[in-house]
Amino acid sequence: MKIGVLLPNSTTYPLISPNFMTGLKGRLADLATALSPELLTASIGFGTDGKLMLKEAEVMLLDNQADVLIVFADHPVVECLFPLINALKKLLIVVNSGAKYPPVKKQPFVIYHTLNYALHCRLIGKQAAKVSSKAVMATSYYDGGYSLCHAFSKSYMDQGSSIAFNFVSKFKAEEFDMGPMTDFLNANHDVRHILAVYSDLSQVFYEKLAIDFPAIPLNIFVNPAMLEEPHLPEYGITNKEMSVSSYVPWMPQLTTGGNIAYCNAFKSKTGRIPDAIGALGWDTGSLLINYIEASIANPLFNTKQLLNELLDIEIEGAKGTICIDSNTHQVFSPAYQVKLGAGNQLILQDTVPLVEVLREWTEIYDDPPQGLVSGWMNTYMCS
Repeated sequence: MKIGVLLPNSTTYPLISPNFMTGLKGRLADLATALSPELLTASIGFGTDGKLMLKEAEVMLLDNQADVLIVFADHPVVECLFPLINALKKLLIVVNSGAKYPPVKKQPFVIYHTLNYALHCRLIGKQAAKVSSKAVMATSYYDGGYSLCHAFSKSYMDQGSSIAFNFVSKFKAEEFDMGPMTDFLNANHDVRHILAVYSDLSQVFYEKLAIDFPAIPLNIFVNPAMLEEPHLPEYGITNKEMSVSSYVPWMPQLTTGGNIAYCNAFKSKTGRIPDAIGALGWDTGSLLINYIEASIANPLFNTKQLLNELLDIEIEGAKGTICIDSNTHQVFSPAYQVKLGAGNQLILQDTVPLVEVLREWTEIYDDPPQGLVSGWMNTYMCS
């Protein structure tokens, strides 16, 4: 079997493609040599050029005769591939961080496998509302262009809490000025909770907070990317009165067999700390192994029949138990409530089981954003 993989470039997260491929290859290495697929790769830039994406997909599927196509990209650009996929009746797996709300309409040959960041922001917004009635919403000009802020703020306000102040920073670290938020917090001592959505500016955000509020108690609720190792402050949180928490799709401390195998394989291959992007690649490999094994067990099945074999079954992955929802073709897994501890270690507080995660998705599905919705075209953290 041949598998084509279209990968993004990123100056803000340069290891996004290498880490994804390390996870993917590591998991597929568990297959017997005779079953091991041939992997073909190509670059699609920041995921904004539909013509380039379609051209590379045509090379993979038509010229190279790939049986499955994996695309690390996001909506709406990735939709340019759907007519080709439907015509060829081949499996397409769309992977990304899930910073945009997933599509509502199911595609017959498409699996959506993301880190579900927007859904996790919805969870942390609800959690924040349990302990605070007012908060500051902080993000950047870039990070604010995704569904993360909407998921965060809407779930927070739906519980009866309110956003007391919105702070939107510039995108470049050298232009980052926290003055307006600092002034507000100093003038409003009853507001000590912050809902934060950042990616590559996370370190700057943490460091500025430590300087402006060295000993003042603050509760910081962050999006999952802010707890990834590259985005954490080098020496940890210096303000011992500051609490940083979130819900994440994966953490290195998970003791499941799938995660232990992933972490060991990743560290052995790269010498680096494993991350959520690598876990996404690993679990994509788990989906492919099930697909390959189903094709061998059912040699007369077509693509749709093989895909049906994967729906609603539980598969062990690095992120925990993963499942492809038959109603949407979305891949879901448990969510983990965590707190940032000493030495940038994540402390597991609670686990949201798969059934509750599916319930959260249903709430998003039933109450989509209304009116005009703007946002960036590129895949999150690929810029």
